[in-house]
Amino acid sequence: MALSKHYIMWFQDGGGRTLIEGRTQLRKFSKRYDFNLNEVISNGETEMLDVDGDVVGGIFESKIGE
Repeated sequence: MALSKHYIMWFQDGGGRTLIEGRTQLRKFSKRYDFNLNEVISNGETEMLDVDGDVVGGIFESKIGE
């Protein structure tokens, strides 16, 4: 059985971190928070930008369970 990957979503304003388990959940979060899902899958991370292009958060692949 393949282990699902884990991702961490964070926010610049100190809003904490959110653990995302697997690609299905990652897709749901990408629709809700409008981040580049393909970039996370390909590169292991992406940033979330506001309308001015400032970084407001990001997502990165976690090493949980490795």
